[in-house]
Amino acid sequence: SSRRRHTRFRNVTGVQTCALPICVTGTPFGRGDGFRPDAFRGDGYRGGGGPGGLSTAYEFATVTVQGRDDGVVAVPIDPPPLDVAIRGLLPTLTIVAVGLLVAGTAVGALLVFRPTHRRLQGLQEAVGAVGAGRLAARAPESGGDEVTVLARSFNDMAGQLEQRTEALETADRARRQLVADVSHELTTPLAAIRGYVETLAMPELPLDADTRARYLRIVGEETDRLEHIVADMLDMARLEGGGGTLAIEEVPTASLFERIRDRHEQPLAQKRIRLETMAEPPTLLVAADAKRLEQVLQNLVSNAVRHTPEGGTITVRASAEDGGVRMTVEDTGPGIPPEHVGRVFDRFYKVDVSRTGTALPSGSGLGLSIVRAIVERHGGTIRASNGPTGGARFDVWLPKDAK
Repeated sequence: SSRRRHTRFRNVTGVQTCALPICVTGTPFGRGDGFRPDAFRGDGYRGGGGPGGLSTAYEFATVTVQGRDDGVVAVPIDPPPLDVAIRGLLPTLTIVAVGLLVAGTAVGALLVFRPTHRRLQGLQEAVGAVGAGRLAARAPESGGDEVTVLARSFNDMAGQLEQRTEALETADRARRQLVADVSHELTTPLAAIRGYVETLAMPELPLDADTRARYLRIVGEETDRLEHIVADMLDMARLEGGGGTLAIEEVPTASLFERIRDRHEQPLAQKRIRLETMAEPPTLLVAADAKRLEQVLQNLVSNAVRHTPEGGTITVRASAEDGGVRMTVEDTGPGIPPEHVGRVFDRFYKVDVSRTGTALPSGSGLGLSIVRAIVERHGGTIRASNGPTGGARFDVWLPKDAK
């Protein structure tokens, strides 16, 4: 019988040795078996009658040892079976696989894990910076994996935190400014009241009846001013804090204009100022809280009366415009200096602070702030400018369906 070994070629007689892809078939000579090496010569042999019972196609070559034919080399024409090839190449395949695994791991670490590590490190640095108070720090958002999603969420959180911090800082600055402004506004009338009261209380200072009456009148005026400042501050706090409910109704503009004329009849007559009112159409209605809307127009007209010279004109108009109602208060006074137009609605801001306490007082500085708060509570807008004639102009727009 013949057998196969996956070993290197050796000259063995009487056995068949295969070392892919070569098989060596050898038989001992001189035993009368009639071995004829030339019988296997040719282009090929197929069938069970081949050397050692081989059943596939081979090409043969005679092996000559010391001048005599000692065997035949059989080379298979067809490729070897897959399992045989795998067994033969298994060590090589194992080495190649291990090498590819190591190389793939190294490349993956360089191309995947290293960039991810850098982005995680950047995210960690951004977290530390935000924790230290540097709210403008942001994490890198490059890439498209879970680290990027996490970095984007962190940046959104940091942006919202920065906005809220800025809002708190702005509110804190406004609070400090409000305290300073209130202190300044209250100091002036309090100082005047205290001075005149102390003067009136001096027994050694002779005062005639007219002087005493004038001092008492000044004390009363400064007391009224204090009451107005405190009332305006409370009203401002309610409006900005959302307190109070607006009673929205259809208000006729004609009745509003009539109440404005009645309220300012005396100062208009004293300064011979003409008040012109017009509505287009005359039956125009505006959706608003009647008391608050009247407060807006009364305040604007009061400012116009204060700054319009004798013989001037104040015009109040109302018209349907842009899906709502636009009301305009315009005077023929000196107007608003361009550098002050953008600040006239600020609390306690006065265009001419020297007018405080004079014959032409500028008020507490809260009137226009209250006006803006009321208009915005109605969902409208207000704008200050100078009209074509040079006087101050205030445009109030309220939506058709105010809330």
